[in-house]
Amino acid sequence: MPNKISIAVPFSSQAPLGKWDALHEEACEETSLLMLKYYLDGKKLTPEIAEREIQAMLAYEIKHYGKYEDSDAEEIVKLARDFYGIKNLQVVYDFSPEDLKKYLSLGHPIIVPAAGRLLGNPNFKAPGPLYHNLVLTGYEENRIITNDPGTRKGQSYQYDINTLYTAIHDFPGNLRDIEKGRKAMIVVE
Repeated sequence: MPNKISIAVPFSSQAPLGKWDALHEEACEETSLLMLKYYLDGKKLTPEIAEREIQAMLAYEIKHYGKYEDSDAEEIVKLARDFYGIKNLQVVYDFSPEDLKKYLSLGHPIIVPAAGRLLGNPNFKAPGPLYHNLVLTGYEENRIITNDPGTRKGQSYQYDINTLYTAIHDFPGNLRDIEKGRKAMIVVE
């Protein structure tokens, strides 16, 4: 496996125009999916495009699913299929930290759900989100490079692999139980 991988994934914060209202506070799943879609399509992502896409996705979820908050990994894959027509995503469960690097070395970004406060990102508004999703875009030695939509400073933000791995938890259905969620990652098949 290479010592370093970097995948050029377009970045957006989940509040691309800087408006952190209730909808945008809950849009990390949609924004992570949006970044993946624009990567797969090889398209440029501007804040204005990101805002339109996020709003369209949230409206779609409300209309078709009855909610947009706190989607688990399987629900994110379903949204990718239903909204964007992406059919080559799968959820991988119960993996090791090295598996993150293995999948990234295949050249595709990964979406991971996390117990947001365990990430320890100093750019989050304290104390940070209970549940969060972000895109892994590479690694360098024991640092995982991410596009973290939870902050405007999230492009190429690096986490220690063990810190990130400890934080990875799928949404178990209740925010209070977030640290009981399974290890899950959404990968491109």
